[in-house]
Formats: sequence, C-alpha cells, structure tokens
Amino acid sequence: MFQNYITSSDGKFFDGKTEFRFTGCNMYELANVDSVTSEKMLRSARQQGFDVIRFWAFGNVNCDKLSALCDIAAGLDLRLIPVLSDSWGYLQNDKIDDKWYSGGFRNSYLPDITQITSHLSDRKEILLWELMNEPAVSDIQNLIYFVKTVTAEIRKFNHDHLISIGTIGGVGDKFGNEFSRFNSSLFDKLYSLPELNAVSIHDYSFNSTIAERFDIYQRFKGREASSKLLGSFDKILNTIPSAFDKFTLKYFKEIYDLPLTLRSVWQSYIIKNLNAAKKLNKPVYIGEIGFKKNMGGYRKIIIEREYKKYFKSGVSGILLWSFESEDRSKDGHDYGFDESDDFKETIKEIKIYMDQL
Repeated sequence: MFQNYITSSDGKFFDGKTEFRFTGCNMYELANVDSVTSEKMLRSARQQGFDVIRFWAFGNVNCDKLSALCDIAAGLDLRLIPVLSDSWGYLQNDKIDDKWYSGGFRNSYLPDITQITSHLSDRKEILLWELMNEPAVSDIQNLIYFVKTVTAEIRKFNHDHLISIGTIGGVGDKFGNEFSRFNSSLFDKLYSLPELNAVSIHDYSFNSTIAERFDIYQRFKGREASSKLLGSFDKILNTIPSAFDKFTLKYFKEIYDLPLTLRSVWQSYIIKNLNAAKKLNKPVYIGEIGFKKNMGGYRKIIIEREYKKYFKSGVSGILLWSFESEDRSKDGHDYGFDESDDFKETIKEIKIYMDQL
C-alpha cells in the first residue's frame, strides 16, 4: 500500500519528500469492463513499464468498481487518474455545453462525483482527479464557475487528493469563439484558479492536419459520412509529411518541424502553456499524447525523442494514448498501440533518462 498522497509544490509532484515523475498510459475503458479484464489490463500496463493509468470514471462506474481498481493498482505499484466526465458525451446522457457548465452539472454530475470522491478520499493510489476531459465552452466564465463550484463540494469531504481538468492546451482549447484557440491567456486564466493543482496538456501535434481535427470532431458528433470523407483527405495530406519524417528518422534519427504546419503552430502554443505553468508554479503533465500507427517501428524513436524533450522542459509526467490491451480502449483515429508494439524497452530508456535529470 502507498504511504503518501501525491502532492504538488514548486511546480512539481511529490511522493512524500521525493519528486514524483512518471510515464503512463490511457486505458479509457478500464473501469467499464469486468474485474478479470481490468486486472489483466493493469498488469499488462505495469509489464510495459507504465507507472500511472488514466481512465474514464463515469457512466456505469461506481464506488465499488473504483475501490477494486485501487486495490489492484496498490498491488502493482500503480497510480491512477480517474476522469470524471467527458465533454464529448461518451457513456453519458447529459449534453455537455455552456448551459451545462453554467448550472446543469448540478443535476446528475455533482451528486455522483461528490459521492465518488468522498468514498475514495483515503485511497492514495489516486494521483489526482480530473473534473472533465477536454472541456470546451463559449464563455470561459461558465467553466470557471463549474471548477469553483465542483472543487468546493469535493473539498468538503476530500482534502488530500489533487484536482485538475483535462485541457488540451496548444491550439486545442475552445474557451470562447473558434478563434479563442489562439488566445493562450484564457488557458492561463483557467489555471490561475487556486482550485486547480496541476496543468494538463494533450499533444496530438505530431500527425495532425486540419482535416484530421475536423474528422475527429465529426466522428464525435456521430456524423460518420463526413468523418470518413475527412479521414480520407487527411491521409492524402499526411502522405508527404509522414514520408519526410520517416526519411529523416531513418537517415538522421531526427525529426524536423516544418514552419507554418499545424505541428509547429501547436507546439509553439504548448511552449506558451508550459511557460504559463512555470509562472503559476504548478506541475504539468501530458494527459494524452499520441503517434499514429502509420509511423510503424519509427514510433519508438519518436516516443523517446518527444518524451525526453518534455521531461527536459520540466514536465512531470506523460500518458500515451491509447493502450489497447485485451482489445479494449480501441482508438478510432489510429493512435492506439498494444503489447505487440513492444514499447517496453523504449519506456525503460526514457525512465533512465528521467532519473538522471
């Protein structure tokens, strides 16, 4: 059993007096499978070298299921990041929009998460609670109201767990009109709230195109025909950049971010997010990062390069999307991986580097 809650101080996570840095993965279906399968999933994640698992803790998930996951995690020396809702409406009946953030969350969300977070308040396996996955609003004041209200209720019964929210960062967060994605000050404003103890970023910049971003949006909205068309267009757009990446990786073991591409723009805004977190003195974790299957064996090189870059910049932890162990947590956008990809040695090398910083 763990002896300490994870705490945050001076822009870092701590396990007792020791700085806590981690490599982890996302297994979003972990709590929505039977107990035998969830244990197999966690054991496989540990065997691959992951320290922290992020997953969806809503829908039909109850306190007993989460307690059982904590028991398994304790035996495997794993920490958990339960995500309490998803802005895309996955496994939920609520429509997550501005009306919901401005008060609708009180009806079903707030009673459920208050019960869960209070029931598991003594579980040190939980690294932190994420209030929402990838929130999006037309008025950031609605999101601020949501954060302040929810955290106040959680703190009535749970004083020790850290709390964050699963923002995308970069150019992914919509906290106003569509152009608000390019206003990093809104990201800074959200994380200036003392109620949030850590800063979340999601990074899919490596393989992204505008078509791919719209493909994902259409798919989440259930518009399969539009999604399929955009997905095909994305493959065309990605042909030359992917070939260029493979060439430079093969001959130079390096990646070059071409100017004015979505990758370079996204990365430039992530740097702004990291600088803001430093000023706020809050730890940063990459809640999701993904690299597409079409990169083949080069994914190992890319993962090692990107992780080392982030850890050198001061990031505290990184969670790879999406570990499809036991054929669960399947990703529909080709970012998934499983045991056959064999990232174990790559993760091991990253940990050695991380420990030397």
